[in-house]
Amino acid sequence: MDDLAAPRPPSTLRQYAVLLRIGLTSALQYRADFVLTSIGAIFYEAVSLAFVGVIIFAFGGIGGWGLVEVAFVYGIRAMGHALHGFLSGQLWATDTVVREGEFDRYLLRPVNPLVQLLSRRFTVTAFGDLVFGLVVLVITAVAAPVAWTPGLITYLIIAVIGSAFLESAVMLVIASLSFRLLVSGPLLRVADQVFVTFGPYPLSVFPRAVAYLLTFLLPLAYAAFFPAAILLGRTDELFVPIWLAAASPAVGLILYVLAVIFFHRQLRHYSSPGH
Repeated sequence: MDDLAAPRPPSTLRQYAVLLRIGLTSALQYRADFVLTSIGAIFYEAVSLAFVGVIIFAFGGIGGWGLVEVAFVYGIRAMGHALHGFLSGQLWATDTVVREGEFDRYLLRPVNPLVQLLSRRFTVTAFGDLVFGLVVLVITAVAAPVAWTPGLITYLIIAVIGSAFLESAVMLVIASLSFRLLVSGPLLRVADQVFVTFGPYPLSVFPRAVAYLLTFLLPLAYAAFFPAAILLGRTDELFVPIWLAAASPAVGLILYVLAVIFFHRQLRHYSSPGH
């Protein structure tokens, strides 16, 4: 009887991995576009980091944070953002997918609709972001005043992963509103701009009201600043309990799980444009 049993469907993670590999294979069919797009992403991030460097050189530091320390914060955020691009880069197209009826096809296939949305295409810019973020993070980690141990290296790795899940969680919640509002692009751009504008800096240098908003309203602090402060030993500048800042990777994962639940609840409000 066991031989006659229906085969189990592949796990959601395996489905995502297979679809992502197919998307990458498809993107590599246009190698010139792949290379040029990746280079463009690298230059964009390089200009952003250069701007941060100019500010630091102009003022001799930011709130007592030197170039290496700020660049270390930037490196964590950049790597988290790159992994977020691989994981959730296609969320930018959610409202288009909903309005144009592409989502109807997702509901007919034996694959989780969210997995199909996240893997509808390979986000080429994420590859360039990954290369740049990895270079910056490795260089600044070596130069940072941290006595690295296997434990601290492990924490840095999971902090980067947590950062990716956190940014993806924020974007997924906003994208889920497309099922009700039919539009999410403007809100996604606002959230992305906040991450780009405030993400590279230690939030302790901002007014306390701003720091609280970027911790409890839009939880940007958990993406890079809190993990960097823990690793750099600058815990005296934290405005939350040390245990909460140290738990940043877990916060990112928990928020992502909640965002996935929110997505599926909002999915109930989906109405096909063909009806």
